[in-house]
Amino acid sequence: MRQGHPFWQAPHRPLFLLAALSALAVPAVWLVPHGTGPEPVSWHLRELTFGMGGAAVGGYLLTSLPSWTRQGPVAPQLTMAMCALWCLSRVSFFWAEHVPYAVLAVGTQAYLAALVVLLGWTIGELRLWPKVWLVAAIGVLIASDLAYLGHLHRHGASSFRAMEIVLAFALLISLVGGRAVPAFTRSWLARQSVPGRMRERTALSVLATVLLICGGLLAAVGRERPAGAFLMLSGALQLARSTGWKTWRVRRYPALLLLHLAWLWLPVGLMLVGLAMMQPAWMPLPAALHALTMGAMGTMILAIMARSAMARRDDILVLNKRLGLAFALVWLSALLRVSAPFAPSDVPDPIHASAVLWMAGWLLFLWVYVPSLRGPYPRPVLSARLGA
Repeated sequence: MRQGHPFWQAPHRPLFLLAALSALAVPAVWLVPHGTGPEPVSWHLRELTFGMGGAAVGGYLLTSLPSWTRQGPVAPQLTMAMCALWCLSRVSFFWAEHVPYAVLAVGTQAYLAALVVLLGWTIGELRLWPKVWLVAAIGVLIASDLAYLGHLHRHGASSFRAMEIVLAFALLISLVGGRAVPAFTRSWLARQSVPGRMRERTALSVLATVLLICGGLLAAVGRERPAGAFLMLSGALQLARSTGWKTWRVRRYPALLLLHLAWLWLPVGLMLVGLAMMQPAWMPLPAALHALTMGAMGTMILAIMARSAMARRDDILVLNKRLGLAFALVWLSALLRVSAPFAPSDVPDPIHASAVLWMAGWLLFLWVYVPSLRGPYPRPVLSARLGA
């Protein structure tokens, strides 16, 4: 794997691969004998978020960086270094119970800290101040993880500490996905001359983000009921803002429809988590959190990564059947996991079925994605419009 190999010529190639492999490995912790690996609940959470999610976020941001800076692509050496730091973060947490907190904090945050430094340096040097929110959002991820690791060292796994990490990623999805989905939609609608204008309700977007932040802060200090109310309202506003995105028209463009279907999990997940905090007897918190992790994170990451493996035809991304099936399996796996507490007792365990669908979906994605890692790649990577 020489640095001149096409595999290293774009950050999304190795980092999206690591994200998919990490997603595939997430259920494996429940299959190993008890006591032979890390604490399963905390490992499951962190690999789903910082393993799969961290690699995907880094791949997306580093691949998008040249289009923001109008400069050349990220150097292969830097891509290799980021992949090495991601692996260091995974190994560090695997030995979490055997190392001091300071060593654990440095090891687990090395990858995201390097991403913050790289983005912050680029934004400051080129004065790209509209992008500074990216640094702040990743900083929130680091802070939430450090708080979780500290709590884990003192008290063991905790659903509410886990929720802070999940809500931090929900904020990132709201900020990144909330810009990417309408941007891709607006571009396609303009090329198709669809009647009527797509409406992006900026005020609702800002208010929903503020409510999400407030809900996360209230949850961090143990104010569950008001935090739940804020999160439910944030989810409702996120859903309301997306009603102007002409999703019904988008059904004619399957590659774009995936993003819309993935986005749906964010408002639904926020409302379910809020409900679980206010009425835990109605909605168990672990199931609600999976609406944001498996649902919002898993499907949005897959929908975005799939774009880099799609063929292009006349400024259109072509969704093949295998990628479409992979997305459907992951989407349905999230639905099964969220609805598991309400399944009749005489049916097979829906959690096991959910894990099988999840792994099958990511295996199918890898089947399509791996062959695309060879040879040249089109620019921009995630857009259908070559040279745009």
